[in-house]
Amino acid sequence: MRNRAFILLALAALDGALQVATAQASQALIRETYSAKGKPTISLEVTPLFAQLPSSGYYPLRVKIINDGKIDRTWTFACTSRDSSYGSDNNELRSSFSVECNSQSVAAVDLLVPLVSVLNHGYDTSVELDLEVSAPAPFPRSRETISTEFHPDWPSVMCSETIQSRNGNALDKAAGASLGSHGSPHSGVFHGTSAYSGSMGLEFGASFSPKSMPDDWRAYSGYDACLLTDNDWNALPVGARSALRRWNRLGGVLLIYTTSTATDLNSLGLEKGAVGTAHANLGWGYVHLQGFPDSGLLEAEETVKLVGNTIKYTGGHRSRDLRRNFQSSWPLQSAFGEKTSHLILFILILVIFGVLVGPVNLFVFARAGRRHKLFVTTPLISLGASAVLVVLILFQDGFGGRGQRVVLHQIGPDNTAYISQEQIARTGVLLNTGFTTSEHGYLSPLMLGDSRWARVTEQNSGGNGRYNVDLDEGGLKVTGDWFQSRSEHGHLFETIRPSRGRVNLVRGTGVPAINSTFEFPLDEIFFRDGNGEFWRSRDVQQGRNVSLSPSDEQEFTDWFSQQKDRFGQRNRLRLDLCSDRQEYFFAVSTSADGIATLDTLDWEGTYTFLAGEVPAGN
Repeated sequence: MRNRAFILLALAALDGALQVATAQASQALIRETYSAKGKPTISLEVTPLFAQLPSSGYYPLRVKIINDGKIDRTWTFACTSRDSSYGSDNNELRSSFSVECNSQSVAAVDLLVPLVSVLNHGYDTSVELDLEVSAPAPFPRSRETISTEFHPDWPSVMCSETIQSRNGNALDKAAGASLGSHGSPHSGVFHGTSAYSGSMGLEFGASFSPKSMPDDWRAYSGYDACLLTDNDWNALPVGARSALRRWNRLGGVLLIYTTSTATDLNSLGLEKGAVGTAHANLGWGYVHLQGFPDSGLLEAEETVKLVGNTIKYTGGHRSRDLRRNFQSSWPLQSAFGEKTSHLILFILILVIFGVLVGPVNLFVFARAGRRHKLFVTTPLISLGASAVLVVLILFQDGFGGRGQRVVLHQIGPDNTAYISQEQIARTGVLLNTGFTTSEHGYLSPLMLGDSRWARVTEQNSGGNGRYNVDLDEGGLKVTGDWFQSRSEHGHLFETIRPSRGRVNLVRGTGVPAINSTFEFPLDEIFFRDGNGEFWRSRDVQQGRNVSLSPSDEQEFTDWFSQQKDRFGQRNRLRLDLCSDRQEYFFAVSTSADGIATLDTLDWEGTYTFLAGEVPAGN
């Protein structure tokens, strides 16, 4: 009896510990009640939907306000995210939101907080998010901070509570061991009155509650992989499941642990007709199904290897890509060319200035007996030299600047387009550096090789940039150091948009014929049919039926390799994933518009590579 009682007590304690661990992922960051005795209650609750910050992208916060008062009230949320590393300056991104709650009502919204990309990756690297809430008068303000430590070689991972509660410690240790880390890893700490305890260090992944997952793909854009069970997947809200599917096709890794042998991609709604299929690369991402042990305990080392290998398969983790893969041998930068400067002219002007302000000024303009003229001649000579330098700078750099873009455009199911735009720009004198993007999405600076023009480099730990991003109605309202005068900048913009543009097969027997619904012409197109045969054409205009000419695998391979070599490493690997797909088209266009950023620059060219399935026409 004693043993039985002891076992029951142990199980009760274990169950309690699991409930605490499960509750942590949805613990409120801020919980305030604004009320006085005898007056209606007004309350605010801010809850992070993930227990850990990603290394870039967005971070979703769920805000709930109950206003039992008699007047409408508005709360303002000021957010500041920064990366930090011992001995280095930090980069910083600011954003703000307003949430209105009418009287006698409840407001519940999800805020997508833009995060700074972690480019500062020295010793003890971490990212912090400061949240300051300004309540309507006369209520006081609230402020809290979330902090997460990063290892530069470990990706940002999402992990459901089901997996995290039983495997968290083992996975943390295995992830740390795989990177040579030591100590007791843990992260995702809230500082302030709402303490969220834990020792700092590497954590395998950010836990989440499936039922609370957001329905916007951007909320997941900073994460590289997601681990959950099939029961977790089925527990997701419909909108969240759709958002995760889109995130997966944009390049995310989805690892689903199945509790039934009958579960496959078809039954999970991930790939129609994929009965009995347990893994596939969908779009630019990867899905892998694996049996979930009855004990719920995973092999930690094998799980860590699985995450690392599948992420490498889809191009490697995002944060490392931003830091490493654009510093050298970035094809777009090589094609853009280097900037030449007239250093000799600048040196000549400085020498002339030195001669004038020194001996000429002293012995000619203000010689002995007229030294008081130095108070006039010296400023005039300095102003004249400054004016000449300004004229020379304007002559060399001009106003505005120029840039180039390459776009990877893949057509997915349900009239959806997946876009990845790489861009580089070299600026002259800028009178205004702010802009609004033409649509919403994921925007990040890129770390370039060290040069006198580059402002975001490894040598300066990301440039100590100060960025501002606010979510406007039609796009991102951007100000700060995204562009600076007389500088070279690289950016990555990714988005998912509805699109009716596609290539349809209007004649499938004999010589195939296609019809394009894209609003721009396709300069060149290849088509691989269901038998693996290759066909091609040029100058495909919208709405016109075009008969294709025979081609062969060698011709396609040579052409495809040339197109692939225009992109950075991550997008080159994405193209490799679709290179052998049948009933697929591959095309290029120099007429498609890119995603608009700073419109005062002369965007000299936008080169777009398009790919997608070719459905049979009506």
